[in-house]
Amino acid sequence: MDATFDDGRGGTEVHRIPGSYVEFAERRVLDQYADVPASEIRREHRREGFEAASADKIFESTYTAQASRRTR
Repeated sequence: MDATFDDGRGGTEVHRIPGSYVEFAERRVLDQYADVPASEIRREHRREGFEAASADKIFESTYTAQASRRTR
């Protein structure tokens, strides 16, 4: 499917992406950088890693939606 993305220069770009489930997650800012202005936040200021606590909900919601379509 075609997806429109911000090109970072005030415009947009269209890219072809798989039609399966895609999630974009923004990691929270680490506590020690809480006072850094939002415009200066960089990747190293954010938490890294897989959010295991929410992963089951993501997979469950995707599976449930797909399963319900198959049983209709």
